[in-house]
Amino acid sequence: MGDLDLEHRGHTLVATAGRDVFTSAMIHELTAAVAGAATTPALRFVRIRARGDVFCVGRERGGRTPQDLRRKARDIVCLNETLRTSPLTIVCEVNGDAAGFGAGIVAASDVAIASRAARLWFPEILAGLAPTVVISWLAAAVPYKAAFDLVATGDAITAEEAARLGLFTRAVPADALERTVDEHIERLAGADPIALRDIKEFFVGTRTMGPVAAAAASVDALT
Repeated sequence: MGDLDLEHRGHTLVATAGRDVFTSAMIHELTAAVAGAATTPALRFVRIRARGDVFCVGRERGGRTPQDLRRKARDIVCLNETLRTSPLTIVCEVNGDAAGFGAGIVAASDVAIASRAARLWFPEILAGLAPTVVISWLAAAVPYKAAFDLVATGDAITAEEAARLGLFTRAVPADALERTVDEHIERLAGADPIALRDIKEFFVGTRTMGPVAAAAASVDALT
């Protein structure tokens, strides 16, 4: 078992992290794997999970120059965008705590089912940092006051609260997590594969549009 294990299970690419903090190599490997899966006809889903009791609580720090820091930030953004824009359905199986970078992976997924024991938080403020990469997507994901409080305090929220905010799809008992994810993927697998890809594509294509432009685009897409 390595830091990141990749396995094809029928219509699903399963990515299992062996560390609760991602290394740069793991970030690059997951980005490449998801991008490659999109070109594999047999694959329809990517399932991201972790061994142990923690999902992901960050990434390894490093970089001493502005160039190094910029490159690492771009790597994070690249992974998040790869997850968000992949034509495949991205599913997170959140077995435990998700913080910082790990919370970003969860937010970039299409489905995130969590153990009720999991917590979610953004700890950057505790190190004196403004989490600008987080804010770039969080402001569009949850109401402003909730987003501000999450990044300004660094406080953890429960899985149930994260589900109410829309950061998790749902929270379930820990002993039901794997089965629930299995069932959810199989339910989605029963949908028309082209239609499911079209749903993802339309969400991606209209995420920066206002409602009027999105409505106009819907006519073209439906036609």
